[in-house]
Amino acid sequence: MATYQLDFINKQAKKNPEDFIIQCEQHYINQIELVAEELVNNHKQKPIALLCGPSSSGKTTTADRLCRSIKKKGLNVDTISMDDYYLTRGTYEVPWDNENDVYDFESPLCMDLPLLHEHLKKLTEGEEIEVPTFDFAKKERTGKVKPLSLSDDKMIVIEGIHAFNETLMGGLEQASSGIYISLASSVDTGKNVLTPDQLRFCRRAVRDAKFRSASVEMTIKQWKSVRRGERIYIDPYKFFASYAIDSYLPYETLIFMDILRDELNENELVDAGLSQICETEKLFSTIDYQNYIPESSVLHEFIG
Repeated sequence: MATYQLDFINKQAKKNPEDFIIQCEQHYINQIELVAEELVNNHKQKPIALLCGPSSSGKTTTADRLCRSIKKKGLNVDTISMDDYYLTRGTYEVPWDNENDVYDFESPLCMDLPLLHEHLKKLTEGEEIEVPTFDFAKKERTGKVKPLSLSDDKMIVIEGIHAFNETLMGGLEQASSGIYISLASSVDTGKNVLTPDQLRFCRRAVRDAKFRSASVEMTIKQWKSVRRGERIYIDPYKFFASYAIDSYLPYETLIFMDILRDELNENELVDAGLSQICETEKLFSTIDYQNYIPESSVLHEFIG
């Protein structure tokens, strides 16, 4: 895990934002390229890649970039997002998180488990499936489906917070490689250290406000439950990962802090265990980034 100094980040952002962004992005891409090479070399034995990681680690973008890299190496590939197997809100009883007194939206019971099990079984047997689509803004499944199947010259990348869960995967791990995607770095502000989960909160707060009809206040309220879900549903299965990717871009928090600055409530942050953010958000400078972020950046998953 890398620890970046905020003073260094601020100076690089002011000195040459374009070069700084390019360097950060290249480090992320280099990790993906190395994993893609390994997956292609082993695809005959393991034609499925399971990409798991906590909330806002960049699973969707990383899966897409991984597929692009695999295709460049001459192999067909497709993706399944386990998020598309969520049930339409209001059609089931959402589990309750008694520890934090909120709904447990991280629970696998929020997913259409019978359909997921059926599809995974059919995939390994060479049958075609029709992957559903979930609309997060409306909290409902759409009528759109994506036909998908495995073949000798093809890989499938399955991404989601439950991708390593042995109960859900039902033996699929025998034909798959595990990739753990996370934000594994921290930032030393000189006053305190922003941990990986706090940096991920910034990503999620911006993304959910922009794309999932959830205010920053709602994200703060749900954060403890999100972290609980990670301890229960993700951490016990991290051992399955053969590869790890750190998706943190050192310049990104300058952008998120600038967006969130007027949306953060100190009391709510303290209650959510995020007090370091309100203590240091004014220490982050701004960065000229609009013209420099590449199309492949994981940040587009959060800021558009």
